[in-house]
Amino acid sequence: MIEVPRVDGIDNRANVLFLFSDQHNARCLGSEGHPDVKTPHLDRLASEGVRFTNAYTQNPICTPSRMSYLSGLYPSTHGYYGLYGREPDTRMPSMFSWFHQHGYRTGALGKLHTPRYWVERSCQYVYDEFIQHPSYLEGAGLYEQNDNRGFHPNAAASGPSNLPLEHSCEWVLVKHLKRYLRQETEPSDRCRHPAPWMAWVSFARPHQPYTPSEPFASMYSAEDIHLPATSECGSPALRPPNDLDEAKLRQRVSSYLGCVSQVDAAIGLVYDELERRGELDRTIIVYASDHGDHAGEHGRYEKKSGISARSICRVPMIVRFPPRVVAGAVRDQVVEAVDLFPTLCELAGLPIPKAVQGRSMLPLLGDEPRAIREDALTENMYRKALATQRYRYVANLDGESDELYDVQEDPWELQNLVDNADYCELVAELQRRLLRRLAEARRPITAFRGLWLGHRYDEGGRLDPESLGDRLPYD
Repeated sequence: MIEVPRVDGIDNRANVLFLFSDQHNARCLGSEGHPDVKTPHLDRLASEGVRFTNAYTQNPICTPSRMSYLSGLYPSTHGYYGLYGREPDTRMPSMFSWFHQHGYRTGALGKLHTPRYWVERSCQYVYDEFIQHPSYLEGAGLYEQNDNRGFHPNAAASGPSNLPLEHSCEWVLVKHLKRYLRQETEPSDRCRHPAPWMAWVSFARPHQPYTPSEPFASMYSAEDIHLPATSECGSPALRPPNDLDEAKLRQRVSSYLGCVSQVDAAIGLVYDELERRGELDRTIIVYASDHGDHAGEHGRYEKKSGISARSICRVPMIVRFPPRVVAGAVRDQVVEAVDLFPTLCELAGLPIPKAVQGRSMLPLLGDEPRAIREDALTENMYRKALATQRYRYVANLDGESDELYDVQEDPWELQNLVDNADYCELVAELQRRLLRRLAEARRPITAFRGLWLGHRYDEGGRLDPESLGDRLPYD
């Protein structure tokens, strides 16, 4: 662990709390109008801040998505497309290294799911749930009941957890957050730092296994929940699977909603702690997810097939900070995961790293919103997607037909318009825009012998030669 530099006097800069979840379908919020789900605390966050209805992840898989959120870089640049991977060879910045460099006490807690040590090296407090929660359960005599891991028989199923709520991964994560905020660490690190704090609190759910604890396991009746519409139209990858009957789908979705509400309740505990400490209104709070879940859309659950569907690529995103963010606003302008890093920098009064590719969302957080981009790019290994406010185009590279959806007229993406003659010009335009976005997203971070952090790029991703000074690109 690294030491936090002491700050003379009282540092009144805002704290930063990045609340994060794994696989949260953006529709599954009360504030989104979902007919069943109960999310009172996230709804409160939305009522006190700005909620984005067209926020998109840069990649529909956990690790590469997290890398984009935390670095502000597209997968084309940071190079991660699969799970985990080794620590970056380059000096790729992260939220943690940047905020620590500017005097913040930093913490990463929960499901990190990033290349080992990239996050940890820049944090004074690390709680890696994958490693430490099983150890906690071992000490509590509950290790064999850990049904939130793949080795447990319930991992492939859905239904009530064997773990009491107070021992769930969500409740234990909040306990660690409280210790971090109270600076109740090990004795060798125990000292009161006046520096503001920045914390990433990453919940492992509602990602499967869908095994919420009581009372959330019984909160939704499988027979009574509302399933989304399905259709035999659209992409073959998104048609309901033949081996999944409605009863099983209802069970999966009802348990999924239970997991969503359990995460929401844990966020309520975080709210309580911030209010108790008197830090709520001086803390920048963001909620987002790495990607979505079908949650019944297209007759599916998890991410099985259709990994570039809107239900997977669109994510919830909420920003709250009373001094600079209007309360209760809903923005339908397009934003991306990479935009969060520069937004947090501006809200906290920090410069934005030169390497960051995202754009600050600050123009969308006030009373007179101004769009910051026209479309959003999502990159998968074999599929590339481009979303505007009205349309979504998916280029499938593995032999499947491409896809085009009018998400205003067809929000469930049931009618693929790509072969409709009336849309041929639009398809060609979106193809050109997608090609340009992919070209602009790629920056050669390893080509200039570690000097890339000093390079300046324009919005099209082009290198500004003047930023090199007397150095040549190949020096």
